[in-house]
Amino acid sequence: MTEPQSAASVADSPTSEPAARRLVWMGLWITLLVGVFGLVARAQMIAWGLVFPGPVNVFFRLYTFHEPLPLLLLVAWMVAAAVVMTRPAAVVERGTWIGRLSAPSARVAGVVAALVFVVALVTWYRVHHAVLLTMDEFTSDFQAQILARGELRATVPEEWRPYLDAMAPVFTAHRDLNGGWLSQYLPGYALMKAPFVLTGLEVLLNPLLAALAVVVLGAIACRLWPDEGLRPWMALAFFVTSSEVLMTSGTGYSMPAHLALNLLWLWLYQRGDARSWGFALTVGVLALGLHNPMPHALFVAPFLVRLVRDRRWPRVAAAVVAYGAGSLLWIAWLRMANPFARPDGPGLFSMFALPNALAFWLQTVNLSLLFTWHAPLFGALAVIGVARARRLGPLLTDVALGVALTLMFYLFFPLTQGHGWGYRYAYQVLGSLALLAAAGTPSLVAAVGARRAQGLLVASFATALVVQVPLRFVQGERFIRPYAAAYRHLSSRPARVVLVYEDSIWYGRDLIRNDPYLHGPVVLAARMLTPQGRAAIEAAHPGQVMEVRNRELLGLGLTPWIRGRR
Repeated sequence: MTEPQSAASVADSPTSEPAARRLVWMGLWITLLVGVFGLVARAQMIAWGLVFPGPVNVFFRLYTFHEPLPLLLLVAWMVAAAVVMTRPAAVVERGTWIGRLSAPSARVAGVVAALVFVVALVTWYRVHHAVLLTMDEFTSDFQAQILARGELRATVPEEWRPYLDAMAPVFTAHRDLNGGWLSQYLPGYALMKAPFVLTGLEVLLNPLLAALAVVVLGAIACRLWPDEGLRPWMALAFFVTSSEVLMTSGTGYSMPAHLALNLLWLWLYQRGDARSWGFALTVGVLALGLHNPMPHALFVAPFLVRLVRDRRWPRVAAAVVAYGAGSLLWIAWLRMANPFARPDGPGLFSMFALPNALAFWLQTVNLSLLFTWHAPLFGALAVIGVARARRLGPLLTDVALGVALTLMFYLFFPLTQGHGWGYRYAYQVLGSLALLAAAGTPSLVAAVGARRAQGLLVASFATALVVQVPLRFVQGERFIRPYAAAYRHLSSRPARVVLVYEDSIWYGRDLIRNDPYLHGPVVLAARMLTPQGRAAIEAAHPGQVMEVRNRELLGLGLTPWIRGRR
């Protein structure tokens, strides 16, 4: 009977034990510093008054109330891992299963994907209360309903056009559109959602995309490391134990589509044949137009640069044609839909600014969310994977560069992400980070030995599943609950017109939600109507106009805006 290989040899770690220990210490220290920074930043948010319910500050409020325990848990975990690191690795180790892992089969990956699908679908009903919390989610659904009818924009009936400012949902465009309205965002995700809207199954889209991401990630990892099971399993494990993945996959955000299409693009690129490259470009053009172009553009840029460096001119030419044509198409849409992109608008670049100290502070806060919404070892091992990327082959080098570009890009975007579960602006590279964390796992094995590495990894995933995921679900459900109650309350009023006094409610403007074809009650912001406009509405709909005032909304659990007392 032959003795099983050690995990380090199976994982083919190219680093010696001293080098591996240096890498692991680096990952632990960086993670520890990020955790401590997050705790300090939270205290600064409170001291600077960023937590009080005020204009567009939900990011700081969520961070302040939701992150203390995960940050403390992260810090405690790094200290415990450092204690393990101080003990030398055993010379001979037997009986560990991580050295005997075989690669996950397509069937196993399918089972894991099905479990993720079920969890995501359950969260839609049990955590998200089957509502689209944010206006990003609502507006994508708004556009999907329009596209499902075969139209690019919906036409508002003549009688309602004078009140469009008071009834238009946030992130919709209606000015200079001759009575039409539509989403300000690119329509790719709405286009994907439209068939689901037609069949009444729109709740299935993001869970299906999450399941697709699992299957494709497993295929990429198995092709990257065909002779072992450790790293492919680690990539899947880090991905499916992510609170951010499980929470966001049950929402109406476009982020699961960005992630799934980026991974699908990477898998097609990895296959290497001409047909797959053609499919990759098709996927890429759609990914470029999902919501905004940057999530895919930043991910794909290093791969395109490599094609140029390697002088693969036929593929470069095909990419130029496909992405060029796609860009022209999406720019034309933006010029119609987005006020910033119109010829008389301020321009899309006006949304960006050169980074200052505050931008670095904010981006580090964002970075901390990548550590606290994943298994405790995820961040440290991903740091190792990034540090070693150039030694891990061209594909992982470009994957790491795509992650770096994504994180650096938002230094130039001076706003927070607003609502979100985890760091949603980096959601599109979570698959990349899972691969990099998997690539860093052999260094942990070489540094502490197979048995201790196995214990640390099991404990890390157990912490994610037993502590982090339930905690995040509870936090999310409590935050969403009053808004879900308010949305349902307004949409169920027995009136044709509902006038909402939302100006004293924190994020009360988000309550103004209307179907693009005005099915159900028409909801208007009462204070945006002139006396004459209100009188005209009441005359046109006698006995069918209902007011909903602040006291009624606050009774549902909504938070009052500190500057808008009535």
